[in-house]
Amino acid sequence: MSVITVASASARPGSVSPLQALLRMVKKYTFAFALVLSVILFIVNGFQTGWNIGLTAQLALLAPTALAAMASAPPIISGRGGFDLSISPIMVMSSSIYVAWLVPRGIDGTLAIIIMLAIGAAIGAVNGMMIVGLRIPPVVATLSMYFILQGVDLLIIPSPISVQGSQLAVFAGNIGPIPGPLFLLLFPLVVWWLLGLLPYRSLLTAVGSNDTAAYSAGVKVALVRGSAYVLGGFFAGAGGVAIIAATNSASAALAATYALPGVAAVALGGTSLLGGRGGLFGPLLGAAAIFLLGNLFVAVQVNPSWLQVMYGSMLIVAVVFVAYAGIATGGSK
Repeated sequence: MSVITVASASARPGSVSPLQALLRMVKKYTFAFALVLSVILFIVNGFQTGWNIGLTAQLALLAPTALAAMASAPPIISGRGGFDLSISPIMVMSSSIYVAWLVPRGIDGTLAIIIMLAIGAAIGAVNGMMIVGLRIPPVVATLSMYFILQGVDLLIIPSPISVQGSQLAVFAGNIGPIPGPLFLLLFPLVVWWLLGLLPYRSLLTAVGSNDTAAYSAGVKVALVRGSAYVLGGFFAGAGGVAIIAATNSASAALAATYALPGVAAVALGGTSLLGGRGGLFGPLLGAAAIFLLGNLFVAVQVNPSWLQVMYGSMLIVAVVFVAYAGIATGGSK
């Protein structure tokens, strides 16, 4: 009788196994994988360095990659293969213009930041118009912009330029008791949260999930999708600020540095590469995991070539795990 009772209890409708519960949690909180991985890597790095981490300095070095990831997210969420490959050269262009044109003219601080953000948003707007106006596939449009900006970056600063006494260096130190890089990292999250108070984020998700259904429901699909590229460029402008803060210099050689790690961090953070699902917190955690893994490899003196292998492996595991969670839970919440 007791065996029958136990068997019937385990087969009760609605009962779930611990594995199913875990998979449902991963499906609901898609950033869970990146969160757990980041915590593990942080602890391992802490033991490796004797907890002499230098939190503010590490956050300053993380900021450019994290901002590239968060800038890549809105176009991807908008669907239709919305990979913006121009994010990295946009970041470098905004930093190059700051060093080569703004600082020599005495423009610094808040005004310089506004100009850098505007530059990023303007380039994002051009990308958006090519994609929704001319119907050029996103990868083709943004790859073309990538090459254009890479050339322009070289024209602006043929060789790396350092800047002394930059007011943007405040974001690499402490502002009162708060690490300055946190302000850069929180900026996109705050903007994203504010957009959540408006219909925009739900419209962006609807367009990314099924733009035909969204159009039938009266959503201005072209405007919503195009604005996602503007938003990505806007955040990339903030990434330019992060580059200046972390390095006190600008270099056209960095134009390709943040492109693929940004997309990898988006996927690692649980954002669907097919569009229609995700946010900015997951890409931030994905970037943190990639950064911490790089730090660990440097600390243990692993051949840098293996770092690329690990990036790809982490990405595959994350995508497969999140996809399996969706299939195994049968669409249940």
